[in-house]
Amino acid sequence: MPALKLEVLNSAFKGKQIRFKEGILVGSAPECQLRAQHPDLKPRHARFLMDGDRAFVEIVDESAHIFINNQDVVRSELRHNDTVIMGPIRLRVVDDALASRASLRLDELLAEAEVADGDDGAVYDFAKEDLFFLTTRNPSLKRRIAFVIPSRDKFLDQSQVFLSRIVKHCGADEPQVDAFMTCAKELVLNAHRHGHKFDESKRITVRFRDLGDRLSLSVEDQGDGFDHRAVLASVRDKDAATAARERYLAGGFGGLGFQLITRLTESLTYNDRGNQVTILISKKAPAG
Repeated sequence: MPALKLEVLNSAFKGKQIRFKEGILVGSAPECQLRAQHPDLKPRHARFLMDGDRAFVEIVDESAHIFINNQDVVRSELRHNDTVIMGPIRLRVVDDALASRASLRLDELLAEAEVADGDDGAVYDFAKEDLFFLTTRNPSLKRRIAFVIPSRDKFLDQSQVFLSRIVKHCGADEPQVDAFMTCAKELVLNAHRHGHKFDESKRITVRFRDLGDRLSLSVEDQGDGFDHRAVLASVRDKDAATAARERYLAGGFGGLGFQLITRLTESLTYNDRGNQVTILISKKAPAG
């Protein structure tokens, strides 16, 4: 288990550090170990848990919100210096093994640059531009590129080939390359099938980022979105096959897809509307 602590950033307990333990509950209910009364805090709001040797936080109530570094998430791995906000509770993740290091890690510098930039830059049209040639001419695009594709099978397949070429040369372990491409295919197909209902007049926006030791992929469709919190809650509460069958009959994203992506990624986040999803995958395969 990682030597993590949760440092309180506000209230009368500011500065207090709580050692991370499996099963810590956050909410307003009496059984919660981290408790507060606030309109934005549910009785059983969130919980901290372990998945193998990695520490996570996830929502318990499907209407709850967790903000990791200002991003609204439903489940996310915890890293040193992450800021976690749940209702009125503000926490900072402290890894004892890293806290004494004077220099920032490469991925932290890249993440700060990503936030400071705040601009996706050019969004290329995959149907009209040769992205394979562009990335050869401008190697920096292999680390940060955004493009749109028509919601048609031909371009979905070509975009997968393009992403595969980039990811295979980014220094990721082979199992992580496979994991990334599995998730990329699932998310792009979901945008086409469920977000667009096979409407070929719509377009899908794909944003790829190489963050040093992690890979980020964002897929946005032009559909109406969906209640991703309810779906994720149903996947957690039921076995994958049952959840997948119910979602299929309802015309939505299958539970097996959510189960798979949640298992392969460090984090899976949606915008409020539910038509844009972002995943993070480590370049290095988990130990053991």
